[in-house]
Amino acid sequence: MKNSISILLVMCWVLSTISFSNAKTESPPFRAWWPIVNEELEFGTRGYATKDSDPKKNNLGKQKYGLGVGFTDQFFVELEGHIKRQPDGHFHFDAYEIETRYEFTDTKAFNELANFVDIGLLVGLKTPKKDMDAYEVETRLLLYKRAGPIRTTLNLIFEKEFGNGHSEEVEVAYASQVRYRLTTNIQPGFELFGRFGEVTHLSYRRNQHIFGPGVFGFFELFDNFSLKYEFTYLLGISGPAPASTIKWLTEVEYKF
Repeated sequence: MKNSISILLVMCWVLSTISFSNAKTESPPFRAWWPIVNEELEFGTRGYATKDSDPKKNNLGKQKYGLGVGFTDQFFVELEGHIKRQPDGHFHFDAYEIETRYEFTDTKAFNELANFVDIGLLVGLKTPKKDMDAYEVETRLLLYKRAGPIRTTLNLIFEKEFGNGHSEEVEVAYASQVRYRLTTNIQPGFELFGRFGEVTHLSYRRNQHIFGPGVFGFFELFDNFSLKYEFTYLLGISGPAPASTIKWLTEVEYKF
């Protein structure tokens, strides 16, 4: 598992030494999804806000509000609403999104020998509010590794916009999280998010990559109810990325 952390750190260093373009690019994904699915009802919010001396990158952000259900211990469905923040600071409803997750491996209990790697698949469809905007389909390969107190999550992401006059090529992105299970409540770590662009024109330098420390964890509220949280401070490690980004997530979960 030390090798996984070393690879991510080296990747960040390599990205930071490249001369990047200042062209405006799409924000990276802001969540590293686990493949692990439980039978539960879940409600939560997540989002991000940017800070940069460039007005085009400053004061941007998005909030998402979601309600999800784990129908089985392998299949989960979630409906989200997106609220986007514009440079003027005002928020506008942007889109709906439905996501499904399927876990291919069997989840192991904490006191059981962990799988070599847990594997899942996420498929999502975003429907825009405005007729002129594109629909978007997203597919993620979800990977999760448990080794002692260290938890590593990696998502390989493929996205495609279509409809309403849009027909874009498939784009590639990634999301990763590494955390140390100090306790159930407090798990320090870091996250790395970014994009590589269209599959026919993959590039580091023309896309956003961000990296930074965070803290994650769970709190048992009362029987079968728990609160999950994530807070991360991310730094831009490519020219197109904002100088800094605050990312957060809070979810209330009820296990059946």
